Amino acid sequence: MLRRAETAELAAIAALIARHPMQLLAMGEDWLAEIAADPANRVMVWDRDGFAGFAIIETAYPQVLTLPNLAVTKAGEGRSLIAAVLELAFAEMGAHRLFLDTVFDNQRALEAFRRAGFTEEGRLRQCWLRPDGLWADCIGMAILRDEWARKRSGDAAALAP
Repeated sequence: MLRRAETAELAAIAALIARHPMQLLAMGEDWLAEIAADPANRVMVWDRDGFAGFAIIETAYPQVLTLPNLAVTKAGEGRSLIAAVLELAFAEMGAHRLFLDTVFDNQRALEAFRRAGFTEEGRLRQCWLRPDGLWADCIGMAILRDEWARKRSGDAAALAP
């Protein structure tokens, strides 16, 4: 279940962010609290009988959302979390567009987002500072409301008996 994070859970989210090679996003609990305080944004917990991951959704402009961070604590949860985030962004938050970027060599993430319906929009040169001090390129990806709706309908049709 995807639900809003409680203040007490921000430390667990900050710790999970810190374990990933995203120094630009490892800004701690204060940063998360600031995002969560804005009603246009969402700091969400992926709850699978306990903390199993999180997603941060920010409103860049009306109906244009960004997904600056999403992570799970164990393999196999990513696909379900991404589907829940898409449902939240489009069905509940009224998004027209959801954008994200991920480091160019994170093939698991790139493939998961492609499977969910995201389209690669380009390369952002040297956008992530890694812990070793080297900058890495990112791949920008987005999904539009109509693409999500078609994918969602297609997935439902594929699952029908």
